[in-house]
Amino acid sequence: MLTSIKYILHTLLIGFIGGCIFNYLLLPLPWVLGPAFLVAIFALFKVNVLIPPKFRNPFIGVLGVWLGGSFDSSILDNVETWFFTLLLLALYIPFAFSLTFLVLHKIRKIEKPEAFFIASPGGLLEMVLGAEECGADSKQVGIIHMIRIFLTVFTIPSLILISFPGSFKREAIWPIMDLDLINLIILFVIVYLGIFIGKIIKLPGPRLFGPLLLSAIISIFEIYKIEMSITVVIFSQLVSGSFFGSNFNGLSWKIAGKYIGHSVSVVITLIISLLPFILIVKLISEITPASIFLAFAPGGVNEMGLLSFLLNIEPAFVITHHLFRLSVVVIILGLAQKFLYPKFKLMVKQRK
Repeated sequence: MLTSIKYILHTLLIGFIGGCIFNYLLLPLPWVLGPAFLVAIFALFKVNVLIPPKFRNPFIGVLGVWLGGSFDSSILDNVETWFFTLLLLALYIPFAFSLTFLVLHKIRKIEKPEAFFIASPGGLLEMVLGAEECGADSKQVGIIHMIRIFLTVFTIPSLILISFPGSFKREAIWPIMDLDLINLIILFVIVYLGIFIGKIIKLPGPRLFGPLLLSAIISIFEIYKIEMSITVVIFSQLVSGSFFGSNFNGLSWKIAGKYIGHSVSVVITLIISLLPFILIVKLISEITPASIFLAFAPGGVNEMGLLSFLLNIEPAFVITHHLFRLSVVVIILGLAQKFLYPKFKLMVKQRK
């Protein structure tokens, strides 16, 4: 127990240093990517790093509450406007999924079961569980998805600035002494109530989406004004990023390099397949290209939501589209479970 606490504190310290470096350099999402990067480096150098899922889970919920607070009553007026982009997103996902699968299998020479679960433009947890069910290499699937999210969040802001100058301004965000005990208690009540509701109604990723949904409802209907401490938000990002980096425990530099190569192929393919859809939206609607780029980008809901919030690029629009993207991915996975899983299980069995 004491040893675990020591490793957790060491990991958080490494993560904090990484966050400070990324923040000072004005790199994207510094308190997630900085810790993730530095903790991963230490893990590859065989340093014991540890962030247990049970320790991380409530802080994922905190980020869910924060993201949910970006919704307001105006979203009810925008739903009709967003219908067209949601429809395009529903077309983009199977197109990008298929193209990425072909690149991974034909060019990167990854076996079909793993290539399928890696190719998905979202649904990290769902893809890992699917790989486990088929007997495929679920650790490879999970880590490549994590690297995909890291690369996406790291590169998208720069691509937006290059393509659409002046879309946002980068600023450093440091912790401040803004803690309030009453607000902190209310925050964690919403977090745990949201997680409970998320599990009851069987939301995918209930630890994030339960609190996010509850917070969004509270904000949209103006039931209560949730006051978020920037220090609590930063610490939650620090824990989340450090957990990401700790997943590199036990990996060699050679395997990590191979996984990074696969991830780069995934990100490039997903972004290239995204460009025609951005062009269509730009020609037909008044939605800014930066917003649609973030809404369609192949990052995680949490990470892209945080990025849109920090860059002040229509967070409610971005989060809604990423939630919809995850729903489409889950539907595709349901169809795959019926038609593809039996074939994948046979392939895995034959190569053992």
